[in-house]
Amino acid sequence: MNRYAARSSVTDKSLGPAKLLYLAIGLGLGLATWPVASASLKQQDAPAQPMLKESYFDRARAERAAPKSLIKVDEATFRAAYDAAGRPQLIMLVGEPFSAMVSDWQMQRRVSINSQATGTEGTFTPSSQDIQIGVEQRRSQGDYRDPMLTPAQWQEYQRGYQGTLLKYGVRLVNRAVAMRLLDAEIRSSTERNPQDDQQRLEMDMLRKHTKLLIEVLPYREQTLNYEPIGYHISMTSMTDATLLADERIKIPQAAQSYRGRAGGYNLERERQVAGVSASRGGYQVIEQPLEIWAEQGERAAEATLQLLYDRYL
Repeated sequence: MNRYAARSSVTDKSLGPAKLLYLAIGLGLGLATWPVASASLKQQDAPAQPMLKESYFDRARAERAAPKSLIKVDEATFRAAYDAAGRPQLIMLVGEPFSAMVSDWQMQRRVSINSQATGTEGTFTPSSQDIQIGVEQRRSQGDYRDPMLTPAQWQEYQRGYQGTLLKYGVRLVNRAVAMRLLDAEIRSSTERNPQDDQQRLEMDMLRKHTKLLIEVLPYREQTLNYEPIGYHISMTSMTDATLLADERIKIPQAAQSYRGRAGGYNLERERQVAGVSASRGGYQVIEQPLEIWAEQGERAAEATLQLLYDRYL
């Protein structure tokens, strides 16, 4: 015990004041140089690089979600060109060809046949008289619109189509009202019955009220990243009957996402959530109905405006 105590005391005595001072100076210098070393290490670090590049699917999804417009000219430029051309009036035939353009009015026409008098010779007094009156009724075949879309879908389509054209200041003619105005004008000035020849009445209306005739007919589209139905748009001048445009327009698909169904996941249009309603079985998500056909009408109207600007204005 005394031997070990003596050795420990000798060891403690070996650390004299000079060695303790040297140790303290070394520790101080190390602590002083530590911030400089850490700063130099930070300057040597390279900026962080992305571990993976952007995938093809991310780019394709971003392109599909980006809003697409089929009109390239801005609204102010189009309005200026349209005003410079005299603001021509247009008639649209949405879903029906020009050959089927017949009014749906019901016609009633009385046909009077001269009576034949019989009686005693020399007196010219008829003892009997037969008069025949025939009533003729004619009806059109009804709606001529293409059966590829239902009547309700055509109404939504035409609403979106007309709304976009009106937004750009295009003057649209209501065909039914224009025909009735012309019919009343003819009846007030002459004894002619315009309904005796419906196609003649329609041609007179076109020559009086319109400068351009636009026909929009659907066709089945089978191209990737486009809607299943495209539209064939033709434009005819009513001044000299020249064909100004005859184009097929592909409508790009809207943004889509996968949704879980009973049979698995389906690629569908993105949801438009309007709110959440609490019910007895839990919460029910309320979605706004997708106006697909109105949206397609808007896209087709944008293509029509571009054709109108390029070929007529």
